[in-house]
Amino acid sequence: MLAQTSEHPASQLLRALGDPVRFRLLRELPNEDAAEIPVGGLAKRLGVADTVVSQHLRVLSGLGLVGSRRSGRTVRYYVKAAALRAAREVLAKSLPALFGGASEQSRLSARNQLYGKVIELVRGDVTCEVTIDIGAQLVTAVITNSSVDRLDLQVGDTAAAVFKALDVIVLKWGGKQ
Repeated sequence: MLAQTSEHPASQLLRALGDPVRFRLLRELPNEDAAEIPVGGLAKRLGVADTVVSQHLRVLSGLGLVGSRRSGRTVRYYVKAAALRAAREVLAKSLPALFGGASEQSRLSARNQLYGKVIELVRGDVTCEVTIDIGAQLVTAVITNSSVDRLDLQVGDTAAAVFKALDVIVLKWGGKQ
């Protein structure tokens, strides 16, 4: 008889996130604090059938990454931000070569971090406007050109807008591509 082994959480996450529809779903779903969206709205955004979206939402919900709220006959979905951060930590600890060693991982005390794609960098003489697309919401921050250079920030990078009091700080996530 073969010994039964339990699957590592990192492999479950990688398998779930490796599907292109599920990956796009996570990018389209709003944060639980922001809003929720019904299956039909997600299907329209992704250009797939409602049943396809429902199937993939079940997988993501099973991992605890997606939550839902029922309002009458409509179920609206959202990303559980805390669960997504925990998943990122599981992957970072399980695959240090991919995510960098613990000493290379950024650590901030700020809780209000919204991750997205850098879509525009407009450099001035001293500062640069950094625009980040966060789930169809654009956030623009002004940082110094030297900060852009130090972060090696480029259009297409994954970055976070970090909201602290009245300031927005830009944090680049991941190593060089």
